[in-house]
Amino acid sequence: MGFRRKFSVMQIRYGGCKGTVSVNPDLDYTEKQLILRKSMHKFISTHDVLELCKISAP
Repeated sequence: MGFRRKFSVMQIRYGGCKGTVSVNPDLDYTEKQLILRKSMHKFISTHDVLELCKISAP
């Protein structure tokens, strides 16, 4: 994504989901993963672009 500073929390929209996600340092970073809670699912959508609304500030 080209961010110069590190961040740990992002406010996102993805498909019919929205909410806050955090970086989990225990996950294997050889593949990209996005884990969403059931409560983040708001409606059914075929939109498959990850939108970053806001990132954490230091």
